[in-house]
Amino acid sequence: DLLIDLQYSYGNDILNLSRHSGEDRTGQANSYATVLNGWTPQNQNTMIAQNRPSAAYYTTTVDSHMVEDGSFIRGRNLVLGYNFADNVVKRLRINNLRIYASVQNWFLITKYSGYDPEVRTYGDNFAQGITFFDYPKPRTFLFCVVFGLIQPVNHTGLRREGMQRRLLNKGILRRLGFKLVNR
Repeated sequence: DLLIDLQYSYGNDILNLSRHSGEDRTGQANSYATVLNGWTPQNQNTMIAQNRPSAAYYTTTVDSHMVEDGSFIRGRNLVLGYNFADNVVKRLRINNLRIYASVQNWFLITKYSGYDPEVRTYGDNFAQGITFFDYPKPRTFLFCVVFGLIQPVNHTGLRREGMQRRLLNKGILRRLGFKLVNR
């Protein structure tokens, strides 16, 4: 079996405060490469301030230059699984056997310049769409083998039921959360 879980968002805007800090030209921190397009007498058509020493104070404000398109499409989950046939399961003397592999956050397509257009820095509901050096969602890989050891009890399985009662009395199945139901 195959499961593909996609998520998209279209038309949302993000205030990228990381750009405000990364393009701050007071010379006190590392900067983004975009500061190379900062204001000079020869390059006056730019939104990035002139490089100045930190002693020459000037106000940096948040403006529309830091608002970006946050539209995206994300591959949230991809699962590929296989249930083994009954003849294989019977030869192994188990109830069922399934293997599967899963990848979460397997791709992200966006024009947003940050790591992830879906994250938010501040917990306040009114601060959605504002990011400040957020971490992206991790890509997670998972491989599983699922098998069942205990056969289901039916009316003809009296011998099996007796074995399950002995295991319950020893507390083995009880500790695993199983209960024996009398029919």
